[in-house]
Amino acid sequence: MAAMSPFEIFGLKPQFRIDKQKLDEKYFEIQKKVHPDRFASASDAEKRVAQQWATLINDAYQKLSDPIQRGKVLCALRGHPIDEDSSGSISEEFLFEQLERREAIADAKGAGDTTELAVMKKAIEKEKDELLNEVADAFDVKSDVSLAAEDLKKVMFLNRQLLDFE
Repeated sequence: MAAMSPFEIFGLKPQFRIDKQKLDEKYFEIQKKVHPDRFASASDAEKRVAQQWATLINDAYQKLSDPIQRGKVLCALRGHPIDEDSSGSISEEFLFEQLERREAIADAKGAGDTTELAVMKKAIEKEKDELLNEVADAFDVKSDVSLAAEDLKKVMFLNRQLLDFE
């Protein structure tokens, strides 16, 4: 089985903004064709191939459904894989702001200030949504993979920060 990108599997143009409904339709259409139940009376080899395809399709669907994973796929396809363990190209200013925000979250938690925590969480979610729009523009409009990767890393950082609210 030749390596196919998640976009190729679903016959979608490799871009950040995708039609979720079209993705869902293609997923269910392809899934029906390779579902292991359809191969109950098939040979062991055919069952294995069907299972491999089902796994590949599920993995591709998960990657395209999640904007961060979709962005990581696009970065890799465009020769700019993302190293999650490195802050890399994220500006020091952004990192400093996040450290300050983390301290503010810890202070609000310590004080039991649920109103302030809700305000901070909403601000992070808004910033994340704005950054995802910037990622989409960087990929789909500007074709600037470096900018998309930098903004995607910021989104990943904000996602981790949202875990502080749990």
